[in-house]
Amino acid sequence: HARALGVSETALRQACARVAGLSPAAMLDERALLEARRLLLYSNLSVAEVGYAIGFEDPAYFSRFFARHTGQSPRGWRAGKGRAISG
Repeated sequence: HARALGVSETALRQACARVAGLSPAAMLDERALLEARRLLLYSNLSVAEVGYAIGFEDPAYFSRFFARHTGQSPRGWRAGKGRAISG
């Protein structure tokens, strides 16, 4: 990403830390999680399709990524959020 932006990795890390208080990798993870949550909540895509949509090639890896960051499986998160909204 730094190369695509025409900056050094150090400059990118410093800018991300200054603006968001996160590393570039953490910012990318947060963005992927935001999109995954949105798709899980507002679409009828399967969990695997959500994973593919946000750039994961392996649905199992997407599920592990999601669970590691949220504490819930994508399916469990979807079910819990669906009940909270409809209830």
